[in-house]
Amino acid sequence: MKKSTFLRLICPRCRNLQIVFGKSSMNVKCLKCNYLLARKSGGKARLRAQVHEVLWN
Repeated sequence: MKKSTFLRLICPRCRNLQIVFGKSSMNVKCLKCNYLLARKSGGKARLRAQVHEVLWN
């Protein structure tokens, strides 16, 4: 079982799809509208957007 994954998120503001690492150590913003999609934390990123797909590779 994998411990970390990549996630495809949907921005709630502009509906843009963006790929984010599940254990991101930086804040991740939408490339189109600059909305904060994921906040950094000690381990897993705190998501502020809906997960569209989990990418296992």
